[in-house]
Amino acid sequence: MKKLWSLSLIAFSLAVLALSLSPRAARAADAESEKLASLGKALRYTLKTTGPVAAIDTGGAAILVKAPLSTVRKIVTSYGNYKTFIGPFDQSRVLTKRKGTSEVYLQVPILNGAAHIWTVADMSPPTKDGADEVISGRHKRGNVADFRARWRLRAVDEHHTILKLEIFVAPKLPFPPSVVTTQLVKAADKAVTAVRNRAQSEAPPAGATTAAATDVPPGTAASTSAAASAGSAPAARGDDQGSGTAAPAVLPASVADLPPADDTSVRRDKDVARR
Repeated sequence: MKKLWSLSLIAFSLAVLALSLSPRAARAADAESEKLASLGKALRYTLKTTGPVAAIDTGGAAILVKAPLSTVRKIVTSYGNYKTFIGPFDQSRVLTKRKGTSEVYLQVPILNGAAHIWTVADMSPPTKDGADEVISGRHKRGNVADFRARWRLRAVDEHHTILKLEIFVAPKLPFPPSVVTTQLVKAADKAVTAVRNRAQSEAPPAGATTAAATDVPPGTAASTSAAASAGSAPAARGDDQGSGTAAPAVLPASVADLPPADDTSVRRDKDVARR
């Protein structure tokens, strides 16, 4: 009788252990994913900007995506497609790609279309940071003083991913730091929401076994060259369809909402064309 009781206890313990290790239980134990799931939309936040320090805070947003991490990664790294689903970009092009780092041109209209702000940024390949995959973007040149972006992706289970975007932009226009930070937070919200919507529309049904559901870094598409017309903005050499790199070109999405201001540092269309 005692032996039978011991065997029953062992069986019960194994059953509890199996349940605790299931994807559903693991997700339920994930406080962050549960909070985002209950919110049903992006959670906005700010961070103090460091490296170097700036008066403008970094704007961030986090969201739960009902799609595998591999699907989310593919969309985040499709830089050339940003203009088609993350408004209000009117230009997004991959200029070069070397060793997993993509050089990306991003442009957004401001002042009711009278001018554009643009940046050329290096987007790094995904790197591990604890449980997260991190994809960073760093300003190289453009008509803003600085631009930084960081995507964070974390698999909750095989069908759910936490996605975060943190962006910083230092415009050359004389806007109060608080105004710029507010717009950056809104831009991050728009970006993660747009990625979530696209990923969930492309994600395979739960339980389906497909290549998209397999967490394997996407293949690297070969870059092709394209001629740049004289006086035009940086010309693209290729598009980044499903590349294994990343980063947020969202800042522009928020700067477009900033109030107009007279400042010669913002070049009009014809001035940008001369660069």
